[in-house]
Amino acid sequence: MTLTRRRFAPLAGLAFGALMLTACVGTPPAAGGAPAAAQEGEYDLEALIEAASQEGPITVYDGTSKIEAMAEAFTAKYGIQATGVKLDAAEAIEKVTREAQAGNIVGDVIAISDLPALKNQLLPNELVYSWVPEDLEADIDPSMREPLVVITDPSFWSYNTETYDQCPATNVWDLTEPAFAGKVALQDPMGDSGALDWFSQMAGYGDDNLRDAYQARFGTALDTDLDSAAAEWMTRFAQNNPILAKSSEEVSESVGATGQTDPPLGLISSAKYRNIDEKGYALGVCAGLDPWVGMASPKGITIASGSESPNAAKLFVHFALTEEGITPQIADGKISSNRSITQPADPANVGEHRDELFYFDNDGLDTDWADRESWLDLWRIAKG
Repeated sequence: MTLTRRRFAPLAGLAFGALMLTACVGTPPAAGGAPAAAQEGEYDLEALIEAASQEGPITVYDGTSKIEAMAEAFTAKYGIQATGVKLDAAEAIEKVTREAQAGNIVGDVIAISDLPALKNQLLPNELVYSWVPEDLEADIDPSMREPLVVITDPSFWSYNTETYDQCPATNVWDLTEPAFAGKVALQDPMGDSGALDWFSQMAGYGDDNLRDAYQARFGTALDTDLDSAAAEWMTRFAQNNPILAKSSEEVSESVGATGQTDPPLGLISSAKYRNIDEKGYALGVCAGLDPWVGMASPKGITIASGSESPNAAKLFVHFALTEEGITPQIADGKISSNRSITQPADPANVGEHRDELFYFDNDGLDTDWADRESWLDLWRIAKG
C-alpha cells in the first residue's frame, strides 16, 4: 500500500465536529491595539514591558497544569495578572474558534500541541498569530519558528530496569522482529494524532536514518514497495502485535511495574518517569537505540488575534522562552525551544539523551495534516 496525500477531518478536530472556520475571523495582529513601541519592527524588551504594564489581565491556555505555576510566576515578576487554564489541544481549538466568532476573547495566549491543526486551522483563519521575540530568535532553531514552538515533549523507548541490566533492543527495527512480538507497548495511534504526525515526520525527515539503521541491523539495504522507510517500519511494527494503551501513563505501568518476569518495552513520555519515585516503577531509557532513543513532539505558542492585551500576551510568550518562565515544564523533562537554556536534572535524564531524539520540522506540518488519514489507514490495515 502506498500513502496518498489527501485532506480529511483530522482526529484533533473531532472534538468540535462540524464547527466551520470562517475566513478572517478575529482581528489581524496589526489591528490588535498594540502601542507603537511594541509593534513589529520596533521591538524592544523594555518598551514591551512598559506597554504590557498598561494593559489588563491575560489568560493562557495550555495542555499542562504547569501553566498555572507559570502564570503565577509571570504575575509575580511583572505585576500583570495572568491566569493559566489547562486545556487539551482539541478543547483549545474549539474555545479559540468560538471566542473569535463571538467577538469575546478570553484566551490571550494559546499553547497547543497539535501543530498541524494550528498551522492549517487557527493561523490561516487569523484566529491567532505567531510572534518570535527578536532578542531570543537566534537561540531558536529555524525549524521551530513558524509557528513558534515553546517546548518539545520527549517520549523515550523504555525498559524495566529491575528485569534487565540494559535495554534488550539496540535498533528500532528490532521492535519489528518476532522476538518482540506482543512485547512493545505504546499509546494507540488510532486515538493519537500525534503518533500519526510522528510517522509522517519520520517519512519526511528521517528516511535516511531509518534506512541506515535497517542496513546496520540486517546487513542489507531496505527494499520496500511503500513510499518510505517510515511506512515500512510502521507496517512491520503494527503487524508485530504491539500492546496498545490509552495513555502514556498506562504504558509506564505496563513497562515499569516491579515484580514482572517478562515486561515489555514501551514508548513513554519523559514526564511519566516521575513514577519511579511516586510509584516505585523501574524505568530506564533505551540509551543508544539506533537511530533514535525516542521522539520529541513540539508544542506551539501563539497569541489570540483579538486579544485586548496584545503586549502583555507578547511579554508572556517572551517569559515562556526564558529559563525562569519555562522551569515548571522543563523540570519534568520537557525541552525548551530556546537552546541557550540548560536542561535541568530530571528522572529520565533528558539532558543526557536530548541529542539522540528525533525532532519534528515545522516545514512538514502541511504534509502531516494532509496525510493523517493515510497513516491511520495504513496502521489500521497493518494491525488487522
